[in-house]
Amino acid sequence: MNIPRTRGSVRVGRERPHNDKLPAGDWALGIENPEIAALVGQFVAAIVHVEEHLAIFYGRLILLPSRSDDVARQAFRSMRMAESKIQAMRAVLQNSHVHAEKPAIFDEVIDRYEKINAKRNEYAHALWYTHESGRVFKTKVTTDALRFDEMNRQEVTQNQLGQDLRNLAALSAKIQEAIAWEDPRPIAHGKRRIQW
Repeated sequence: MNIPRTRGSVRVGRERPHNDKLPAGDWALGIENPEIAALVGQFVAAIVHVEEHLAIFYGRLILLPSRSDDVARQAFRSMRMAESKIQAMRAVLQNSHVHAEKPAIFDEVIDRYEKINAKRNEYAHALWYTHESGRVFKTKVTTDALRFDEMNRQEVTQNQLGQDLRNLAALSAKIQEAIAWEDPRPIAHGKRRIQW
């Protein structure tokens, strides 16, 4: 078979592969299963509240006193992209002498948030489909038109979403634990602990 080419690349109009692993039958666009829709909605809505607590966590990293939580929120909210928030938190935690003795929970909070945010993006920006059986599938949006979305559909179950919500609750608990942590030997802002 001769595949038409344009400037060395395959044309978009070529025949698309079929995914034999998907169930046969009718498909609806979006999430038509109310239980799945409710869980996705809970997850996306809950992460915003977790980020409110994360703003206070960020305030502790930049050494703001607890009475300055509003300032911490404003600074944290001014970073629009989650990646910027993650980079800022990591930079302050890993590159500042005042945080040298912070427990591993601080790193764990940032790592967990990074994973949860990736899941939020996955859910918020996916193309959703519902099979006539009520099973729900999602596809990652891609700029590669040759990767037909049918080939990349993955089922999303209530169990998976329940686990995602439990992971979100665990992250919230870790954030609260980190916020409550008190350095037994606090260092004044702008000072360094040097041992000879």
